[in-house]
Amino acid sequence: MAVNVERTTIPAIVAQHVAAHGGEIILRKKDRGIWKAVTWTELDQHVRAIGAGLSHSDFGPGQVAGILSQTRPEAAYVDLAVLAAGGASLAIHPDEDGERVGHILRESRCRLLFVEGEEQLDKALTIRASCPDLQRIVIFDMKGLRDFADPQCVSLANFRGSDGGAAAPATLMPDQPAVMLFPFGERGGKPRVLSHGDLIHLLNSAGSSLGLRAGDERLAVLPMSTLMEHVFGLHLALQTRTISNYLENPETAIENLQEVQPTVFGADAEAWTRLNERTTRAAAAATPLQRTLYGWALRAGAQGGAMAGIAHLLVLNAVRRELGLSKLRLAYVCGTPVPSEVATWAKALGIDIHRIDGPAPRGATVDARSRALMEEAFSGT
Repeated sequence: MAVNVERTTIPAIVAQHVAAHGGEIILRKKDRGIWKAVTWTELDQHVRAIGAGLSHSDFGPGQVAGILSQTRPEAAYVDLAVLAAGGASLAIHPDEDGERVGHILRESRCRLLFVEGEEQLDKALTIRASCPDLQRIVIFDMKGLRDFADPQCVSLANFRGSDGGAAAPATLMPDQPAVMLFPFGERGGKPRVLSHGDLIHLLNSAGSSLGLRAGDERLAVLPMSTLMEHVFGLHLALQTRTISNYLENPETAIENLQEVQPTVFGADAEAWTRLNERTTRAAAAATPLQRTLYGWALRAGAQGGAMAGIAHLLVLNAVRRELGLSKLRLAYVCGTPVPSEVATWAKALGIDIHRIDGPAPRGATVDARSRALMEEAFSGT
């Protein structure tokens, strides 16, 4: 028996928001120095066009499509189109080597692979002969590939069909596979699979504890191959109407963070460690007076009270602004915990980093299903 799709699938949630908030911005991408906005209606058009391409490729329920790319809007469009077609979406870390990519494609029985550009295409071409289920490779960015021709490969522009050409959305069951995860760098291993029911359960559990809301802004800094970005980033943002901002490229992460000044920041322990190290280096290069003021401000911020307010006014607000965190009201991580010294530093800045899979507060009810799903997703990382 089919489930009530109005409440239990990502595609249905997106469809509801498209109908109710079509003109509202839901994501942005910085391109050649300009932040370009995409509304819910435009998002829907992109997803439908890719869905038409999937339909023309006879892609449907039970099949797997891979995404080998940096985190970018096109990856999100493909993810949503694959889910709407009843397939499973497999995001692969862009830094995986060719041998590992081949293992992932074989284990998942990936049928379609979407790659970012020339670098990722080279990996796919190297291992495709060993991946018998792989039928087609779709390329997002054709830069440097103008003269490239291969019967198995096609650009995303040519893969897309018309908005009205997509097949009717598949009827989705709660136990039907939706997302596949392979921990980065793991040798061998099977995919961690999340069903449509699992996704909604995780989102509802996280949503109730985090409190994201419509109009919040986030910066997508993690690979979409991670649970944090794929589910607690993209999917949670779509559910809550949080605007996703995509990096110009990974090297501009700090610059983009400073420009966006997000209200929510879902990252990992490594991202927070890097922010702490950046500030530590800046303090070490400052004048003796500035170093003294910074040290005093951190101690005052950690102690709280009236002196903390003065420390924020004189020093810490400027530090947060320089990091791109001046408007931040919610920070959260999942998986590897933030080192205690980094968490203490963040708290002195007025930032409490919430760990989604952390210990439950005393007396709180533990969501055993969410814990089990997250433990499985992070096993081997």
